[in-house]
Amino acid sequence: MTIESLKEILLKDFNTIAIYKSDGSLVVSHDRGVAPLMKLLKNDKSQLKDSIVADKVIGKAAALLMAYAHVKEVYTPIVSSPALKVFKEHNICIHYDMEVERIINRKGDGLCPMETLCLDVDNPEDAYIRIKYELEKNLSLH
Repeated sequence: MTIESLKEILLKDFNTIAIYKSDGSLVVSHDRGVAPLMKLLKNDKSQLKDSIVADKVIGKAAALLMAYAHVKEVYTPIVSSPALKVFKEHNICIHYDMEVERIINRKGDGLCPMETLCLDVDNPEDAYIRIKYELEKNLSLH
């Protein structure tokens, strides 16, 4: 599958992420944020090795998770500057339509919490551990 065909899958049916795994399978999700990546990484990070990912919005947290999983190629309409730096540092081929300084939260009144959480993190494994802890902490509040 090409990055262009994955881009088409992403942009239809309100998908938020589309992943073509190296085993030939396709994963599509409507979940928001880093949740789809975290679900896959929780089961087995090696399943995303050499995969191609199309994601609606990519901030530094998602980029670090993709580096942690050894993703091969990525497309996104919107990427943050810190995320772009992560992709370049980890030799992940990135295609994007627009670069923004930072990812804004859903309310539009501040930074995305995951972007904020990972601004000072450069190691993909450290980011994974930090994000996992934060998501588990938030789930226990409900």
